[in-house]
Amino acid sequence: MAMKEILALRQQLHKNAELSGCETKTKEILKEFLIKHTNLEIIDRGNWFYAKKEGHGGHKIAFRADFDAVAAKDGGAKHICGHDGHSSILAGSAMALSKEELKDTVYFIFQHGEENGTGGKECSQLILEEGIEEVYGLHNIPGFPKNSILVRDNTFACASVGMTIHFEGKLSHAAYPEAGRNPGAATGAVLTMAEQVLSEKGYTGMILCTPICVELGEPAFGVSASDSRIMFTIRAHYEKDLNRLKDRLEAYSREQALKYGLLVSFSYQEGFPDTVNFDSCVERVRLAAKIAGLSIVEVEEPFRWSEDFGYYLKETKGAFFGIGDGETYPQLHTENYEFPDDILDTGINMFSSILKVQK
Repeated sequence: MAMKEILALRQQLHKNAELSGCETKTKEILKEFLIKHTNLEIIDRGNWFYAKKEGHGGHKIAFRADFDAVAAKDGGAKHICGHDGHSSILAGSAMALSKEELKDTVYFIFQHGEENGTGGKECSQLILEEGIEEVYGLHNIPGFPKNSILVRDNTFACASVGMTIHFEGKLSHAAYPEAGRNPGAATGAVLTMAEQVLSEKGYTGMILCTPICVELGEPAFGVSASDSRIMFTIRAHYEKDLNRLKDRLEAYSREQALKYGLLVSFSYQEGFPDTVNFDSCVERVRLAAKIAGLSIVEVEEPFRWSEDFGYYLKETKGAFFGIGDGETYPQLHTENYEFPDDILDTGINMFSSILKVQK
């Protein structure tokens, strides 16, 4: 296979980075590449698309890659999570497999909106529509030997959600705070409780509650605050623990609202399910890595970050795995990061090798 074309595609995608929900040019670049280099059937689904390679009486299997970018400091978009590389790997896999006679019918899912969790929820419905029996995805991961394959049974990446707690009280002159209802004490109590809850018993795995933003009142010394907003990112190894943590924070916030005569409301953004692998499919990834001659790293703990590939794994069997970027490679979502082109071939070989594993 001509890696020159794959490298050029990755660099083109990198230069045309687009945020979640805005990936129009990105999608067209990928579609045009497949039209030029493959004979696959391409089905456009609006924000995303997939390509299909018919097999001869085998199973239905899907490979998925994301193609959105991350918000940059200058207000634009930048590929500092490597989705330009992920989608280039999938395009390269489609290019290679389109020339082969396959037993299995293969779906190549090019997904939008991973960074905010919306894309996986939408695209995973294809699993049900087409009766897809297995699905596989990957992510590049710094901190591990380059081109190693990272695998883990059960939970690979955490469930998470952004939680906002809004207290509303009553405005008053700062000289007469008793005439109003200031949410300061309630806000402080919730922040303290959010740290203490991490040591509570009864959770199956790790839980984490990270304060992101706290706002109280306005910068006016003559006015006692009347409203506040607390933003947390909460995450857990297991979705059931995440839901329990949400309920615990809501219940405590309501107690504080009642104590101080406040109104309280809650909102949630950017929710991700836990990414829970199927053991049999992880074993298929291990065998594929052996076929490709690649080293395998058994990951001891779930990764704390979240990945909306978990939506696919709620609909069918499958596995998510990692490819090492290098032990000293810059971390994801940092300004110095760019997808390492020398792992592109590894990703392409892994998808091809998964098909070679006999079920």
